[in-house]
Amino acid sequence: MEALLGWALRMVEDIGPDIVAAWQEHRQLDDGNHPSQAALAGLGPRQRIEWLVRHARSTGAALPGHAGATPPAVNYSHLSRMLGIKHANGAPTWPPRWRKIIAEAGLPVASGSHLGAITARVDGRPWRDQPITTTELPTLLRALSAAAFVTTSYLSGMRPGEVLNLHRGCADIDQATGELLVRGRPGKGYDREPSTSTDPEPDRPWVVVQPVHTAITLLESITPHPLLFPASITKPRRDRPAADHARTNEAINTDIEAFIDWVNTTFTGAAGIPPIPPDPTKRVHASRFRRSLAYFIVRRPRGLIAAALQYGHVHSKVTLSYSGAADTSWLDDLAVERLEMLLEQGADDWTRLHHGEHVSGPSAHEYSTRVANTARFAGRTVSQVRNTERLLAQAPPAVHHGEAMTCVWRQETAACRNAKIDQGLRADDFPDDAECRTACPNRAYTDRDIDQQREHLDILRRRATDPLAPNPRRDRAAAQATQIQTIIDRHEQTRPAHRAGTSEPTKEHHDEPPSP
Repeated sequence: MEALLGWALRMVEDIGPDIVAAWQEHRQLDDGNHPSQAALAGLGPRQRIEWLVRHARSTGAALPGHAGATPPAVNYSHLSRMLGIKHANGAPTWPPRWRKIIAEAGLPVASGSHLGAITARVDGRPWRDQPITTTELPTLLRALSAAAFVTTSYLSGMRPGEVLNLHRGCADIDQATGELLVRGRPGKGYDREPSTSTDPEPDRPWVVVQPVHTAITLLESITPHPLLFPASITKPRRDRPAADHARTNEAINTDIEAFIDWVNTTFTGAAGIPPIPPDPTKRVHASRFRRSLAYFIVRRPRGLIAAALQYGHVHSKVTLSYSGAADTSWLDDLAVERLEMLLEQGADDWTRLHHGEHVSGPSAHEYSTRVANTARFAGRTVSQVRNTERLLAQAPPAVHHGEAMTCVWRQETAACRNAKIDQGLRADDFPDDAECRTACPNRAYTDRDIDQQREHLDILRRRATDPLAPNPRRDRAAAQATQIQTIIDRHEQTRPAHRAGTSEPTKEHHDEPPSP
């Protein structure tokens, strides 16, 4: 899912403008208001064709062709579009006398009917060698629309139906806070009271990040319809007119799969792995994005701070209701995801302790005690979100695995909380990595943390001996390396002694979980 989001962002922010430019040129040619058609004003069809022949000979331009045709064949449909030739109903597209002018001109024919130019780069190179052709344009527009849906849905927490029913002009900015908003119609939950015939449809804002606004801007530039995700983009449908109908969930799911196939066909991943590998869980579909956002907010390291980037921003804004309209069911998703994460983490921590993982630091004993108590919990059926919230409130293990350290949270001894109080700031009831202190008594170090400390130690030692670095930087790196080495030495010094005559370390004693 992360790879899908990454390529959706790349599609929206990098490749998308090239696709939009090609589509806009196509529409301008169709409407007869492209700048290249200004010289044809007042000319008849035959005069326009003769003008084109003279112009192509003088500039060396090739005629538009059909992609893959052997021998090259002129694309007369696009040639009519370029020349602004409109035919009456029932008349042949290109009469033989017009085709004869083109045939006798002996002009070269291109391998396709190209539009726009390639300006975007992927991994430092242009994302394709030639401009987009008229044949490829519908597929690329569909892929861009799917990427915009993925970006909007993934980074807002909106339901699929709420995204699909967004209208032109939905992007907004909160004038009081400067927050980026998307205004739309709620699917359920907030403000879903029955409305009278005179009441407008309820509206609510979602706080989002810049890529969502970028995606909306692209969508507004490729469709003239009120809906951002109309039933069709390029070809009108009689059964569901695009001016009145949005894309269905089934259609957008098909578009997402087509987008994944297009990325994996167009680009090459490292070591032959597809850029968007198959999802190990199940088929990717629109309903998964909302829960996936909750998953990454809860489980990404330091997810509540700047390291989470998009996820952390959306989490803090949506859950704290900065936009003035909280989505309570979104908070329910977060609560369920957090409980699942705590149960999985507790089981993993106990298993590692039981198999000999060593823990050091001021809170090593408290860590082992809490993990054992969590494992001793036999379980309870959770049928409602209220039960989830009650379990989280009553028995939180308060063990937070951070970067190269583990925080065994105790409010009264937390150095980060005390530092905030000393600065006159509001103190939270959870760790704050930005204010973390090495001497905090809440710290513990597992073998996993020490492995990360060793990696950091190697980096610091290289910095401390870098002859090109200024002295203050080398001195600071050396001091940090000494501090980390002390942590590693203490961890190893407190490790239980090896059994005599064996290479396996003695397992530390931990409470056994109850028999099922």
